[in-house]
Amino acid sequence: MRLFYAVGLDEPVKDALCSAMERMRSCCMKGSVTPRENMHITLAFLGEVVPQRLSAAKDAMNDVTAESFSAEIGGIGCFHRSGGDIYWAGVERSSPLCALYSALCHSLREHGFKVDLRFYRPHLTLMRQVQLKDNCDRSVFTVPAIQMRVEKFSLMLSERRNGKIAYTELASQALRG
Repeated sequence: MRLFYAVGLDEPVKDALCSAMERMRSCCMKGSVTPRENMHITLAFLGEVVPQRLSAAKDAMNDVTAESFSAEIGGIGCFHRSGGDIYWAGVERSSPLCALYSALCHSLREHGFKVDLRFYRPHLTLMRQVQLKDNCDRSVFTVPAIQMRVEKFSLMLSERRNGKIAYTELASQALRG
């Protein structure tokens, strides 16, 4: 089972991101957009987990106590890759978001999971394997700032269905406040 923890997005944020991706798509020779139903902010990626460890993954999530908070999404960035670039929308690296991330990582280690200790850079993947047209008007590459309330986070299953990646929420944990 391929598992990760994520914050889901509310509908106004998804609307704004879908609108941005539609504008961006006009500049692309190649690239795939993130389906609306797959949009999320990754907190921690576990990777392949044997089914017997699923209860430990849920326990780690349930042991996290953190406050609900507002997150700001906006701006755009790019990870350059040889097979095509990855474009993403920024997520403010706020104290409450970092506190949730830290609490989750601590709990995961306590439950025997290995956690990547890289610097946490929250973002929302918009498009993958992007190759731009030569005459591209990059002014369309914008994501206006939008606020969203974060009330919970989820344990997600990632699997391939009919050749496409699909995410399923296995469990969720409410945040206080």
